[in-house]
Amino acid sequence: MDKVYKVDTIISQKLAELYNTLVQEFERNSSIPLSDVNRTLLQTGMVHQLEMMMGLGLIRDEEIRNKLENLIDEIARDTIHWEVVQMARAHWRRSGTDGQGGAFDIKA
Repeated sequence: MDKVYKVDTIISQKLAELYNTLVQEFERNSSIPLSDVNRTLLQTGMVHQLEMMMGLGLIRDEEIRNKLENLIDEIARDTIHWEVVQMARAHWRRSGTDGQGGAFDIKA
């Protein structure tokens, strides 16, 4: 699927402070463009969010789960630390619907 999305957001307060520090450190210590930093932040957050949703049982369709896992594997191996994805996946599978996290109904 070839789709392109432009994601705009506004951050404030402590999250903005974190982001400001991150940007300053990258500007001071790296030649990575800000757009690449932002893309990596988005990728990391999306991967973690999807792993959490699958671990909590919010994504129940097995076909969709398999598709997401394959996409995450493909993206993560090329763009972020694979070990971090594996840790997030293990955590959410351990503490998701069968662990302390428990399932909840987001429709309620």
